[in-house]
Amino acid sequence: MSKPPAFSWLDSTSAVRSLTYESVNYQGKPTRVFAYYSNPDLLMGKKTNRKFPGVVLVHGGGGAAFKEWVEKWAADGYAAIAMDLGGKGADGQFLPDAGPDQTHELKFTSIEKGELQNVWSYHAVASVILAHSLLLNQPQVDFTKTALTGISWGGYLTCIVAGLDNRFKAAVPVYGCGYYDESDVFGKDLAKLSSQEKTKWMKYFDPSVYLPFTRPALLFVNGNKDRFYNISPYSKTYALPKETQKNICLKPDMRHSHTHGWEPVEIRYFFESVLNDGVPLPKVETVKKSDSTVHTAFDAVVGLRAARFYYSSDITSANEQRVWASVEAKVDPARKKLTAKVPDPNFAYGFFYITDHREVSVSSPIFVKGKL
Repeated sequence: MSKPPAFSWLDSTSAVRSLTYESVNYQGKPTRVFAYYSNPDLLMGKKTNRKFPGVVLVHGGGGAAFKEWVEKWAADGYAAIAMDLGGKGADGQFLPDAGPDQTHELKFTSIEKGELQNVWSYHAVASVILAHSLLLNQPQVDFTKTALTGISWGGYLTCIVAGLDNRFKAAVPVYGCGYYDESDVFGKDLAKLSSQEKTKWMKYFDPSVYLPFTRPALLFVNGNKDRFYNISPYSKTYALPKETQKNICLKPDMRHSHTHGWEPVEIRYFFESVLNDGVPLPKVETVKKSDSTVHTAFDAVVGLRAARFYYSSDITSANEQRVWASVEAKVDPARKKLTAKVPDPNFAYGFFYITDHREVSVSSPIFVKGKL
């Protein structure tokens, strides 16, 4: 899969071009994947000898190869590719040689048929890696500077691919995380499997298996009330990669959609910091608690504009309905310390959230009572 797949242009003249490329076999038959590609020169109608950093864009459930997503990243200075992982083309119709669709049956219960290669996750991971190989082979791409980001199920795939494809220098999973058996939503799908098949699915297709092996720098982006990716498994997921290679941005009340998933400016600032030696994102250390006071250390090149501590004592609601509150955090820029007084000393979940003067935000790792 490190070799570029054979591909054919469907449109080789537009600012955002379309193509299909060969992927792995599905049910014993060859497949092709539809994708969009562009870069700053194509977008502007220019011909230069410049090389650009590259980004692979991975959609989530119900998504497609989003042309506007590619256009956005090309406008930001990147060569970008976005593929369809449901076997469909630009018109939303299945390709003649399509791979698996994005149905829950093909994601979960198909494992009971015994062929791991026919489970959607296997095919999707392969198609993402092959898209990266195709991107790296484009003459306008700087092969030393490529990144990966995905949304929801695409974030799930990003976690897995980051552990398999060490050619990426940076990766940002949005929403998606590991420990699917602990999800308020996906845990129900796994519970429908037999104990043996559930164990097999978790062994081969859960991101928690792959994240300890990641080499790219990682930024985890999520909301604290996401319906699909709970705060507790998210905290466990974040703990898996090495401390030196990761950061986290837990956005309060972040909504779950493709457009909300690709709009955080932190993603672009993070890629710039890794690929182009840009100013790094701030970083907040683990929360420490003493009675009703919480504190931690932070590091930031750019001064902070705001800091708050978000907390919840609600241990009975589903993640999406959990009630949160927040208090202002005191910033000590000289000592690089954050401190906050929490009204409920017995809170169960909490995190610091800081914003610098670029309007770039990050958070601390998530405090989970009794687990951290």
